[in-house]
Amino acid sequence: MSPIKNVAVAGATGNVGLATFNALQTAGFTVKALTRGSSASSLSADVNVNVATVDYSSIESLTEALKGQDAVVSCLGAFALACQPNLVEAASAVGVKRFIPAEFGADTLNPQVRAFPILKDKFQVQKMLAEKYEETGMTYSLLFSGLFFDWGLENGMILGVKNRKGTLYDGGSTVISTTTIASVAKGIIGCLLRPEETKNRGVYIQDAAISQNKLVELTNKVNPGAWDLKEASTIELENLAMAAFERKDPNPMSMAGSVFRMYFGGELYGQPFKKLDNDLLGIKGMADEEVEMMIRSICASDSAPDMSFN
Repeated sequence: MSPIKNVAVAGATGNVGLATFNALQTAGFTVKALTRGSSASSLSADVNVNVATVDYSSIESLTEALKGQDAVVSCLGAFALACQPNLVEAASAVGVKRFIPAEFGADTLNPQVRAFPILKDKFQVQKMLAEKYEETGMTYSLLFSGLFFDWGLENGMILGVKNRKGTLYDGGSTVISTTTIASVAKGIIGCLLRPEETKNRGVYIQDAAISQNKLVELTNKVNPGAWDLKEASTIELENLAMAAFERKDPNPMSMAGSVFRMYFGGELYGQPFKKLDNDLLGIKGMADEEVEMMIRSICASDSAPDMSFN
């Protein structure tokens, strides 16, 4: 039986954070949501929810909130990752047993991925976690899940299946690892239920290894029609991103090309994942028929497609 019972979730009102919070509660963990004051309302309406309003810039605030917690799951968004070191410091100070940082994406242990400066905050936390294990015994799991499958089909980061619009990267034939947000939450729970097997290492999950071209094919079965597709070279996007980094472009989106390169750049960047922990964590994956069902559900949604990436 896992010694982990009390779990704090940082960023509990975001897409991954809320799914993780709800899944942890359903699985029987005692869960505390860490939120900024402005984002607590969606959780605090439930009297059974333990919400702690914290200041992520204050180690003292975080230390107080994390007392009595066995594990911390960080679901902080990309623009809040600079706050993670404070979480690590606070967690190690109060005897937290397991820390799961905000990874949930590309394999940041891959040497090519580690060359991207956009990920420096994640690398800093990985280094801190290794150091804190030596100092205090606090263990960690780095959960890698590839692109969020459902989210990436809703907002066009992978493809916009509802309005048949998107960008094919390097011709659309690259097979990538993808995982739904619900399965990411399940993977997090799996790491907490199997702490020894997932201790101090990269943990890899996916629902499907699939290409954009295959997704076009599956979408045509449930939402046929003409597509508005652009093409882009991930090498060119990477070059643009690195040029923006060199000139110190203040716009964080100027580095977006690095993201598409690390996900759609193929085997050099560890895509798709070669070794999976699906069986260990209870992730069964998705057959083509299940992917079709997900696409059908997205297309049938009343909400307008969010094409943030196209």
